[in-house]
Amino acid sequence: MKTYYYLKDFIEDENAVSEEFTTLPALSIVMIGFTLFILLIANTYTAYDVRIDNLEKYQTADFIATKLTNPDCFFIREGGIVDLPLLKKTESKEKLNSIREEYQRDHVDFIVRISWGSTYLDFPENLPTNVRARVAVSKDVGVYLNEAQTKPGKLTIIMWSVPL
Repeated sequence: MKTYYYLKDFIEDENAVSEEFTTLPALSIVMIGFTLFILLIANTYTAYDVRIDNLEKYQTADFIATKLTNPDCFFIREGGIVDLPLLKKTESKEKLNSIREEYQRDHVDFIVRISWGSTYLDFPENLPTNVRARVAVSKDVGVYLNEAQTKPGKLTIIMWSVPL
């Protein structure tokens, strides 16, 4: 004898096994996706913040370089030439240190590097070795070495953040 099952009996049959645990895998996949989305947003924000900070450092270093290559600066001669003998004097180092102190209030420090050919000099002191995140901005200048020599060179501002 054949038993016929009708669709109506199948749809109206309320005898079933409860399957509460079938939604857990789907829910865990949704939560993993949500977590990855939040991590992606956080990483994007952090990268943006770091880039904006670096851009601000470059702008500050460029401002310092522009300020120090201004014809009114104490060690710039006519025509935008760096007077190296004047820059080596103690009074010049004191003036540079006073400019550095103004920026150290904003947790920024820098040195001035004058280079020509394969030679360079750092003012007012050599670059510290424990400095990590530095930015550098260079300007082309003439370097007055003595009465007989003026050579093409660069004035470079090497800047870094000072810990709070």
